[in-house]
Amino acid sequence: MLSPGKSFVLSSTGFLLISLVNYLYLKQIDKETDHKLLMNNIMGCIFIVFGLLKIANLPKFVQIFNKYDIISQKVPGYGYLYPFIEIALGIAYLKKYKLNKVNITTIFLMIVSIISVLISMSKGQKLRCGCLGSFLHIPLSYVTLSENVVMSLMSLAHFA
Repeated sequence: MLSPGKSFVLSSTGFLLISLVNYLYLKQIDKETDHKLLMNNIMGCIFIVFGLLKIANLPKFVQIFNKYDIISQKVPGYGYLYPFIEIALGIAYLKKYKLNKVNITTIFLMIVSIISVLISMSKGQKLRCGCLGSFLHIPLSYVTLSENVVMSLMSLAHFA
């Protein structure tokens, strides 16, 4: 399993790369970049990429996810649905479709994830994070929490 430090570098690099590509794309279209549009595009791309990584080996992702997600532990099949929810949110962000509802849904999902991770960490469980599917052995740690907090804050910024 990757160390939390390496996991942080990996996820930060992914976030920064997606952010940079979106920024450059929007700059190409319009010299004055709308920050809310930039955040929507970043979140849309992140959800689509992360969702696709989960679908690549869906049964393995579900096995990882069910060990810590509080909804997945109570609702059979939720782990199989979750990547598709992420992809749908990603598409909605990119299409600017009902953004108030999309941001509220994102905030809800991120809060559930934060709670799930905190519960697992407080129990001292050494679990894998399912955020990148089953490709990398990333530990459930403060890195997972920071990803979810950042996505929550970006969703909240829509309402500012």
